[in-house]
Amino acid sequence: MSSVVWWVQARMALFNISVLWLLFQAAEARGGFKWLANIKSPTLINLHKQRVGQKFGDKKLVVITGTSSGLGLATTKALLRTEKYHVIGAVRNLEKMNVVAEVEGFNMSHFTPMLLELGSFDSLNKFVEELDEFRGDRPIDRLACNAAVYQPTLPYPKWTEDGHEQQLQINYLSHFLLSSKIMPMMEGSDDARIVMLGSVTGNDNTVGGGGVYPIADLKELEGLELGCKKPIAMMDGYNFNGAKAYKDTKLACMMTANMLHERFHRSTGIAFSSVYPGCIAETPLFREKRPWFRKLFPVFMKYITGGYVGEEEAGQRLFQVLHDPRCTKSGVYWSWNGGPREGRQDALEKGGQIVGAGGAGGGWDSIYENDQSDKVLNKELMMKLWQYSNEVTGAEWPEAYQPRSPCPTLKVIGAATSLLGMLEERARMEASRQGAGAELVSDRSVPKEVRRKQLEEMLMKLDKTPKDAETLEQDMLRTSGMAPDMHTSHLSDENLRPIAAHTSVDDLVAPELDDPDCDEMEQEPPQMIPGHELLGDTPVVFQPQNVMTMARVGQPLSEVASQANVFIKYKCRKGECKTCAVNIGGKWVCACQTKIPAQAPGQHFGVRVRPVTEAEKDAEKAAFFSPKSIRDGFFNNVFGMVGFAKEALTSDTDFEVRMEREKRIAELTAKRAKYDSTGLRGVHIAEQNDHKVGLKVASVAAIAGLMLAVAQSASAGSWH
Repeated sequence: MSSVVWWVQARMALFNISVLWLLFQAAEARGGFKWLANIKSPTLINLHKQRVGQKFGDKKLVVITGTSSGLGLATTKALLRTEKYHVIGAVRNLEKMNVVAEVEGFNMSHFTPMLLELGSFDSLNKFVEELDEFRGDRPIDRLACNAAVYQPTLPYPKWTEDGHEQQLQINYLSHFLLSSKIMPMMEGSDDARIVMLGSVTGNDNTVGGGGVYPIADLKELEGLELGCKKPIAMMDGYNFNGAKAYKDTKLACMMTANMLHERFHRSTGIAFSSVYPGCIAETPLFREKRPWFRKLFPVFMKYITGGYVGEEEAGQRLFQVLHDPRCTKSGVYWSWNGGPREGRQDALEKGGQIVGAGGAGGGWDSIYENDQSDKVLNKELMMKLWQYSNEVTGAEWPEAYQPRSPCPTLKVIGAATSLLGMLEERARMEASRQGAGAELVSDRSVPKEVRRKQLEEMLMKLDKTPKDAETLEQDMLRTSGMAPDMHTSHLSDENLRPIAAHTSVDDLVAPELDDPDCDEMEQEPPQMIPGHELLGDTPVVFQPQNVMTMARVGQPLSEVASQANVFIKYKCRKGECKTCAVNIGGKWVCACQTKIPAQAPGQHFGVRVRPVTEAEKDAEKAAFFSPKSIRDGFFNNVFGMVGFAKEALTSDTDFEVRMEREKRIAELTAKRAKYDSTGLRGVHIAEQNDHKVGLKVASVAAIAGLMLAVAQSASAGSWH
């Protein structure tokens, strides 16, 4: 009998060895034993997480900060249109977010607002805890660090509850800490991405970043090293400048994206990148600027710089970085070619068919990897920024290994700062370092506490905070983000329709034109351009280019053509000159006056474009620093000034509509706040209670099962 037992035990041992050998071979084939980490034991907690995660189906989880307005709102709309993502909108005002979601018609089964006040580290920690519970066993697939505030008009800083200058904490420090806490939640995602919103103002190898005072410059980071708490507002440790504080945060965000890439991309597979979607001149980011600026700045960007980008287009660009398979590349600063830089008379609204980084009209295929300045790529300063940011925020990161060598430094291609800018910056620095204490602050052999105390004393003498309570209250109200008080009662509710709402089919009548010569034959409809499947709900085919893209009903044809990289020559943009004639359904119409109509299922919207030679395309462009460029530049400025003056006189209505919309949303938000019954972070109380009840039921069932198993075991033992 014992020999039989020994034989059975030997067979079992051999079987176990065989299983272990097979596991080892599988591990070698799949790159180690990492895949075993995805196997979770069936504990009550894991079962609960699996049940919670099932509600998302096959959708990817996206976290975006600042989704109640501007770029964040436009990006959320683009993501939700695909029905492939569940968006978690991290906002500081849940009531406002719910109002905006209702106005925009969000599918709330695919969108969850959650409370996150980036000006409070406590609020951030609570958000992370509740996000971790909300996601269940599902990984976070995307994080877009989008929210920001811009406070250039006050001569003194505003402070958060943690004692940091508002722009510094909201734009940079909190996103730095948030990234460290969400990165572990991305484990298990097959396409995780973290995107930092950069800016041309933080990249000084461009005219916008290197030629407009103040210039982003972190210097030696003395302020951040010493904690950057009141009254130390600036990371460089010098006197406060609101516009520079904003630009410095954008520079820090871009540097952090590069540091995260070097430290963690190889070990985690997460794609880290920064992005500049263009100058969104009408965004609420400028809510704290004076009314005249908010009215005229979009006109200036359209006619003088040619860099105007609308919220809808900018949202499409950030959506692309979050969605497009090409954007899985890590360590990249994404930008788009677009915007009329030359030929201003004929090309004020060419739909981006003239190259110019960051401008309007850059389609899906105009995305490219932009150069970063020496400041962004400064390895030594990057390490200091990393160290001091961790000390200030208390961030904890996964263990980093396989670090990459530094990227090669790119040449500076932008213009140097103006003489005025240099003088003003020197004056700011000298004013912050007067007296014997200046040397003490810069002496790193002195203990930090002594240096910090000395710097605080020096900056307090320069503090411009008004002593008069009434003046201070007026300043706080002016920079609170509220829409300016204007007499706009004549505006109707029709002006408050959702931003970029779809145009009805009745509005899509295109003017007929004489039939120009065109001998091109149509080809068979091509396959969809990769990545364009989710850009809309209506297929559009361009001939003779033989390309297909997707568009939204009501979307301008000129915008769709730019999106598909199809060149159409424009001139008057009024439907009078026939320069942009295209053939649709056998009729010649003006592309500049045509919008995409709805199509029957299975049908596409066909557009035949008159062929344009490469010479004609090149004729639309002018080389820099050539006689033609100088001549065109002069006339461009003349036409731009004329256009600016003309539209500035008639821009009141559009501005009033935008301000009235902001005020109406604020009114609805105030009403909603009185009756809102949602849970603390946007998840309904009933749903929260249901989760708790389900966990309790599962716990009771498990305990009962365990007791039954013990009883059966005892009963079976008594039979033996």
